[in-house]
Amino acid sequence: MNYIKHGTLATLLLLSANIHASADTQKEFKQVYQAYQQAVAHKDDTQKQLLAEQAYQLGKEIYGAGHQNTLNLAANYAEAMPSKMAEERVALYKKIVTGTQKLHGEASQQLIDPLISLTEATVQLGRRSSGSEFIDSAIAIAQKKQDLLLESKINFEAAKIFFEEQKHYRKAKRYLKRTDELNSAHLPANALHRLEVDMWVAAYETGRKRHNEAIERLNNIVNVFDENLDFEHPMELFAHSRLVAAYERVGNSEAATKHCVAIAKMRPWNNNIEQTPLYRQAPIYPRRAAEFSREGFVQLEFTVTPSGFVEDILVLNPDENIGFQKPSIKALKQWRYAPKFVDGKAVPAKSTVQIDFRLND
Repeated sequence: MNYIKHGTLATLLLLSANIHASADTQKEFKQVYQAYQQAVAHKDDTQKQLLAEQAYQLGKEIYGAGHQNTLNLAANYAEAMPSKMAEERVALYKKIVTGTQKLHGEASQQLIDPLISLTEATVQLGRRSSGSEFIDSAIAIAQKKQDLLLESKINFEAAKIFFEEQKHYRKAKRYLKRTDELNSAHLPANALHRLEVDMWVAAYETGRKRHNEAIERLNNIVNVFDENLDFEHPMELFAHSRLVAAYERVGNSEAATKHCVAIAKMRPWNNNIEQTPLYRQAPIYPRRAAEFSREGFVQLEFTVTPSGFVEDILVLNPDENIGFQKPSIKALKQWRYAPKFVDGKAVPAKSTVQIDFRLND
């Protein structure tokens, strides 16, 4: 069974339910639950919350408070709650955890998803308690089952949750490090979960300005895909794009160019993709403009080549902000893009940009 279905729609065990409510209540529940599913599909958050609560209340009448269906409906309602209901969300997830413990036991793997959700809700609430005790309980379940992959995935979920809050950065780092250790020791290099974690580690290293470490990790991802797949994967494009920026940051434009070219040669998973910026060099503020506190902007049109370079730069407001035009063009020439793909082939594409020059207050 695949646990860590964190954030997804909880399903109902309708065929196994022991139904006690009247036919009218059952009919109303069916209508409400179908409307809820439609609200989810249409991304109508207001209706989703309203209908999730109604389905949960009706579900308690039909199945009883301790039934798995009711717990799933409660999870749907908790997930649909807006940020202003953070207190209510935490309280409801605690009920779900307690109900799951009674139904399946305190060491059951069914507890993992509710514990992860409770951790996230607690962190979002911003209480003194960070939620570590809940995620650590989930990790302990995986350890007791001696399921190393599950343990790695739970640590990874913890890292992602705690990275959302700056004050929990050290906790996030610890969970990410543990994930990486488990993956390195027990998972093959081409395991998709390990590659996803590698992307996060590379991002962490970049944030710490350890660009060479990030480059090593990203190159490993690219090599794994090159050696194991005969088609291009979105993660490979993402790794190439991050390598473009990383190499530019360490002053190795030649290596960055190689990855731009590699992107242009990829066969994308989607035949038609718009050009996407990978690396942007900020312009140098003209000294005289800064001395006289002058601000301005430059509007530019340019072509992104199939290799992701910028060519054919044209100033669209040539009579304005003349002193800012030269540094804008110089910076733009350093930009790198993932090219536009049409029918699976990289093609030239026109783009426009406005580069603003603003002095700090």
